[in-house]
Amino acid sequence: MSKEQKKITFIDLFCGIGGFRLGMEKAGHICLGHCEIDKFAKKSYTAMHNIKEGEWYAEDITKVRAEEMPKVDCWCFGFPCQNISVAGAKEGLQGEQSVLFFEVIRLLKQTEKENRPEWLFIENVRNLLSIEKGFDFARILIALDKVGYDAEWQVLDSANFGVPQHRERLYIIGHIRGKFNIKIFPIPPKTQSESIKQIGYRIFDKSGISPTVMTHGGGKYNIKVLNEKEKTVRRLTPKECFRLQGFPDSYFEKAKAVNSNFQLYKQAENSVTVNVIYEIAKKLKKE
Repeated sequence: MSKEQKKITFIDLFCGIGGFRLGMEKAGHICLGHCEIDKFAKKSYTAMHNIKEGEWYAEDITKVRAEEMPKVDCWCFGFPCQNISVAGAKEGLQGEQSVLFFEVIRLLKQTEKENRPEWLFIENVRNLLSIEKGFDFARILIALDKVGYDAEWQVLDSANFGVPQHRERLYIIGHIRGKFNIKIFPIPPKTQSESIKQIGYRIFDKSGISPTVMTHGGGKYNIKVLNEKEKTVRRLTPKECFRLQGFPDSYFEKAKAVNSNFQLYKQAENSVTVNVIYEIAKKLKKE
């Protein structure tokens, strides 16, 4: 089997700043389209990635029709998690953002069976497994089953994949039934995570592991680190947050050129961790 045969094509839904895209492309896969409604995230995405001329793009997933989308091997998406996360409203799949999962199901139903993607690559918060006593996760599995996909899943911590950030996320792979498939999970850790070194309330040792990158708390970025030499406390910079998500500095600089620090913090929080996506993407192969 040649390297060319192993590559798969994909589209990047709810793409944010493209953590899925970068991880998939690092594994050799080819992006044929993306979708993002947030205008600021779209500006960063366009600046950061080599968008090819004629690449399919949609702004609002709710207005997309399946026949408009390119035929690809994989749909990648981390549907919005504000209604599912521990820190969020906990409205589950009925929440305004999280219900977007069913927009993907709608598009799959509209797609002829022979044209549906072989893979669905999904990311969300760990709490998806337990919210509503597990019934919401069961709804997801049932919805996938009804459109012809079997699923496997694993919770992975970004700290075990080369970035100093404790970030547990649920990763789901949907396999279209009846085609050649390989088992993706379990993914073994590449590195061993350390403990989070906390000094006082929400102040952390810069030599340790960061807690999950997020911007909750009155809209202010609330992870602070101690500079022992100067005896001062500061918050993490946007560049450090991008690094914690696995983005090279060159990508950050492109995003910085088109967005404010406020947006950069938000975009880092909402991204998937590139390193984890890459490790999973390496196992996605065509026949």
